[in-house]
Amino acid sequence: MTESEFREFLITIGYRYNSKSQTAFNSYEGFHTMIEFNSKEKRYLLSLNSAAGDIGAVSGKLKSFAAENKSFITKAVYKNKKIILSVKMTVDSEIDRENLKSVAKFIMELCKSDLLTPICGVCSRNKKTGLYVVGRNLVPICDRCIVRKRRQYAKRRDMFEKKKQNMPAGIAGAVFGALFGASIYILLYQFISLYGIFGGVVVLLCFAGFVVTGKRATRLSAVICEIISFLVFLAAEYAALIAGTAILIENEGGGIAVTEAIQITNASFADFGYLRSIIIELAVGTAVMIIIGIIYFLKRKYTRPLTISKNIL
Repeated sequence: MTESEFREFLITIGYRYNSKSQTAFNSYEGFHTMIEFNSKEKRYLLSLNSAAGDIGAVSGKLKSFAAENKSFITKAVYKNKKIILSVKMTVDSEIDRENLKSVAKFIMELCKSDLLTPICGVCSRNKKTGLYVVGRNLVPICDRCIVRKRRQYAKRRDMFEKKKQNMPAGIAGAVFGALFGASIYILLYQFISLYGIFGGVVVLLCFAGFVVTGKRATRLSAVICEIISFLVFLAAEYAALIAGTAILIENEGGGIAVTEAIQITNASFADFGYLRSIIIELAVGTAVMIIIGIIYFLKRKYTRPLTISKNIL
């Protein structure tokens, strides 16, 4: 089902779709029900911020509804003043559509009962709320909390704008972080088979080092950190192999012989099987570092202050 088809379907059950938060929502007398699709688990999550006068009665209704619809309700909980229903479906079939309609109807009946009270998603008080996109999340917030939140975020944005990037210091911090990560990689390599996965430690500490010393991270800094991490990872892999060979020589009574360990390691590259295993480790480590870099690039948690939209109701 395409996004446009999903929007058309939502209209039939009284919901609207917000593309920025990729969340469907329905408002009824202060209650705000939201539907989000979890792409990892291939299921929909229906949530409702509300307070229960009788938690036992609400939990009982949720459990009863989940038991009656166990074919598609995977979870029904009331936790931290929030109702969450997990619906396993793709809405690609008519049956799935009817199932989602029945869940939406159940939530609406629950709102119309005297068991629940609508609350603010920030202070959890029973106050009139609007719906706001905070970052990429849809949150019901009361007038007092939205004023306070806007003031806090404006202050953070001002601090962010005043903060200038120190590229030389950032690169120095990135190199230090990557080298520290490399030392951890070399140490762990002597005890367990890493298969290059712990190359992620190198790139994570590299990013952390840049942010701490460079003050402000950017897209360019992400690329620089990736290059530094890759070069340091190559050196760490080579150093780990030499260290492993040196330990073997020492265990056989040959003493500490770094030069001999380097010669043996270099000669081992002529063995195709040995070389292939090293290439696989390097490929896995590089892939892990690239994935972490992409996540960092997309989210950029250190560089982009959250924004709050206008009331979308």
